Amino acid sequence: MILNIIFSFNRAIQLDYLLQSSLKHFKTPSQIVILYHTTGLHKKGYDLLKEKYADKNIIFYERKNVLFDLSFLKTIRTRTSLRFFLNKNLLNKQGDNFKGLLQKIIRKSDCEFVMFNTDDGVYFNDVIVPDEVFDIIRKNPEDGSYRLYVGDNLEGCPEYLENKGDYYKWDYYTDKEIHHWSFPFSVDATIYHSKGLLKHLERILYHNPVTLEDRGFRYMCKNKLMRIGLSPIKSSLVATKLNRVSQDSLNPTIHIKPDFLNEKFLNGYTLELVIPNIIDNANIVPSEIYLVKENQRELIYSLDDHGKKIQGLLGIEGAKEQLE
Repeated sequence: MILNIIFSFNRAIQLDYLLQSSLKHFKTPSQIVILYHTTGLHKKGYDLLKEKYADKNIIFYERKNVLFDLSFLKTIRTRTSLRFFLNKNLLNKQGDNFKGLLQKIIRKSDCEFVMFNTDDGVYFNDVIVPDEVFDIIRKNPEDGSYRLYVGDNLEGCPEYLENKGDYYKWDYYTDKEIHHWSFPFSVDATIYHSKGLLKHLERILYHNPVTLEDRGFRYMCKNKLMRIGLSPIKSSLVATKLNRVSQDSLNPTIHIKPDFLNEKFLNGYTLELVIPNIIDNANIVPSEIYLVKENQRELIYSLDDHGKKIQGLLGIEGAKEQLE
């Protein structure tokens, strides 16, 4: 079974949309866990989600402020790592237990495999992971992973991918250019071996999903880990660039305010995104965005010149160019 850990911060209505698409399209057995952080009135949005999915066996864990996260003790080996710990955790009033809690969730789970998702993703194709893929990851627990957001439908798909019939296989270190097929660690829809990944998460300095991906990528590259890339023939998930909630990321978005969306969610509205019929990018600006409540359907965004400009910035490097 796959432990599907979804990271979320102040985007309950977008998380709701991801959960709906996941429950519809994720056919491989999985356990959904929400690891979230929230402020102000956004807490009420997550309370609504807990009620809505009470019968779906979805587990919610809230990040908590702590004096310091004990899990950092295994990572402090240099002055640089000590400085990161002090700035991001011990001396930071906003420091929380993200690293320790994430690793505890994986450690305590009975799931052999683990994946991460962020709350701005949407599944648009059915996910059925081939048994052969699980076998490859099982035999290569520190080197194999299966990425759901890439496929030969995306622009820039490399020619060196090896078609295995039901899936693609490649070496993440073949290409020196940074893009989705040369980025050996991602927090978006990539399946890993739980124990194989946890061993290294414990050694990596990170304090939130953004630094987890950034420093995880650098760690994997430095140690030449997660070399074996696997993916479906066609991608199954896209990231929707509605807004940005992390100060650690500069990813381009169309800036639909999370506070506005949360207010609507608390008033009974849900989200509806118009996703292109042809997906050729792992990151998209929806052509239309609606808020729906019973018989009401309110258009709040239609693709404009700004949206087209943002879409033009989302190349095959995706958001990864912001981490370099």
